[in-house]
Amino acid sequence: MKNLVEEKDGKLYYNGYCLIDLAKKFGTPLTVTFLDVIKERILSLKDAFNKAKEATNYKGDFIYLNANKANYGKDEIESAFIFADGLETSSFYDLVLSLKMFEKYPLFHDKLIVCNGLKQDDYLDAIILAHNIGYNIITVIDDIYEYEYLKKKDVKVKIGLRVHLSSLYEPEVPDDRFGLMEDEINYILEDVKNTRLVLNTIHYHQRGFDFEEDKFFKNFDLTFKYYIKAKKMYDSVTYFDFGGGTPLPIEGNFDYVNYATAILNHIKDLCNKNDVKIPNLISENGKYSQKDSTVNIYKVVGTKNTGEYPWYIVDSSLLIALPEMYALGEPMLIKPINNLNEKMVKARLAGITCDCDDVYFDKSKGYFEIPDKDDDYIALLGTGSYQNSMNGKGGVHHCMLPEEKDVIIYNKNGVDLVKVRKELQTIEDIYNILNIKH
Repeated sequence: MKNLVEEKDGKLYYNGYCLIDLAKKFGTPLTVTFLDVIKERILSLKDAFNKAKEATNYKGDFIYLNANKANYGKDEIESAFIFADGLETSSFYDLVLSLKMFEKYPLFHDKLIVCNGLKQDDYLDAIILAHNIGYNIITVIDDIYEYEYLKKKDVKVKIGLRVHLSSLYEPEVPDDRFGLMEDEINYILEDVKNTRLVLNTIHYHQRGFDFEEDKFFKNFDLTFKYYIKAKKMYDSVTYFDFGGGTPLPIEGNFDYVNYATAILNHIKDLCNKNDVKIPNLISENGKYSQKDSTVNIYKVVGTKNTGEYPWYIVDSSLLIALPEMYALGEPMLIKPINNLNEKMVKARLAGITCDCDDVYFDKSKGYFEIPDKDDDYIALLGTGSYQNSMNGKGGVHHCMLPEEKDVIIYNKNGVDLVKVRKELQTIEDIYNILNIKH
């Protein structure tokens, strides 16, 4: 897998594009999404598992799903849908959106839809309707109510069981509100034979994106025992879904073939020891699909000296572009994109707002290194997941600052195309959202 980030001639390149050139051409604040990165992420992981399948003689399928919740941009979901094996949804509205994508691409009618999340009646009814129309859809039972609702509807829909992972840990119990408890799973396993429901999937969600091998396989083993038990009871159980948690690849040096090979060998070993047929393997990818496809670019528009390190102030709010960092504490990759051959100084970044939290620096060092020049630009790399949904795309943002100009770049028939998806938000746009006459 290629490394997206390169430095050449004092400039930063991302996915082969010079970021300062894009900043100068389109202006800042600017969001740039490289749709082909989504394609590359999907195809490279599928290729890694295909190579691992060949090396291990694994007879099951590897099924790549795009987790829509990571980015609800139309172009982003569409790019993922074309190359993935299906979509994973998390709500009633998410499923409606997914079905619209299926309608647009009727040749992909048989691709898989896996429905996660806590399901109220509207979501469950939509799943039943999609099944009746003929879609290849699985509803993963997260709460016992969902099972009882579908059971009463007396429909032959495919279901999976999500395992409540933290209840299996001893003595430490991680914080996890999802899935079925052991007694609930055992109840369904005994009861489902009395219904028209078709149990075909055991599911858990592997969290975290820095691959911790011991933790990964501990979680795997804690839940795979339910696949073994269910498979011995029902031939219809053919899928094991380990959710997300695919290691993030921006550094370009993670060995995905070894990762896939270890997983497939582990499954084969568990199945051989327990005399059950190996499952088809499902992986739901949101951040892995989307995160590294997008960058935000800002210009430094001023400096202030009020402490140990000067403040370099950019022409937007960092709070707008970094919701994952501020809300979840997730580290982000932030770099200057021009003047890289110049002397670096220790500084801190700040947005152009009146908010004391609108700042960034390396917490371990207390500063951020930036060229000692008057025309610096910086980029936030890997902002493609959750930014739109957490900040409200097209909304009114922090300190009423305008939403960035939005550009997408993609290859079509061998030609690189650059398209302005949305201009920089104007005050008139904001007034219209607020229903203010002007």
